[in-house]
Order: sequence, then C-alpha cells, then structure tokens
Amino acid sequence: MTGTGTPKNTRWGIPLQQWEAARASAREAVLERARTARTITYAELASAVSETGFRPRSWALMALLSEVCDLEDPVHGVWIASLVVRKDTGMPGEGYFAYAEREGFDTSDREAFWLEHAQRVWNVYSG
Repeated sequence: MTGTGTPKNTRWGIPLQQWEAARASAREAVLERARTARTITYAELASAVSETGFRPRSWALMALLSEVCDLEDPVHGVWIASLVVRKDTGMPGEGYFAYAEREGFDTSDREAFWLEHAQRVWNVYSG
C-alpha cells in the first residue's frame, strides 16, 4: 500500500500508468504557460488531466502537481508551482505560501513574493 491507502500499482486510485501519463500532461500544461509567460488556473490544470477525474484544488491534483515540481524544479532552481493560480485571486493557494514559509521564506507580502517567483520561472522558460 502507498501512503494514500491504495495499492502500490495506483496513486490516489489512479492506475500508475495513467498517473504517469497525467503527470506528463500536467508538466507540459504548466511548462507551456511558463514558455509563454502566463499562469494556469487549478481548473485549467485539472482539465489538462481530465482523464483522472481530479477536481481543481483537490488533494489528488495537488499530489500530482507536487510530483511535477519535484521532478522539474531542481532542473532550473525555480518553483513552477508559482504559475498555478486560483481563478478568483490570480495567485497560488494557501498551500503554496505555507510551503514557502516552511522553507524559511518571508511571505508577509504575498503578492510580491509570488510575483518574484513567477517572474523567475518566466525568465528561465520564456527566454
């Protein structure tokens, strides 16, 4: 069993092969936005992996995004999750800022913190 209480050949109830395909689709959706210096909403990310049935801001979608970040972030030293935003605020959700605070960052000015990290992503991927 994995940490999610599902058999080892699944993640969040999704067969591993389908999960890996969804992870690749999610990665490409976020990187496409990075290359064009735009953001992507959680709803758009969920739509990019619609075959999973994940809903925007669900724990399963966050787990998928976390795996994408774990694989992609070390490549260029930026946080691609900075580009995944809420539709209502245009900024990342609370989990993004909680993670940053756990990593020792000052997020007291959330918008400035987020914009700085989003710009770093855009600088790397959009040239």
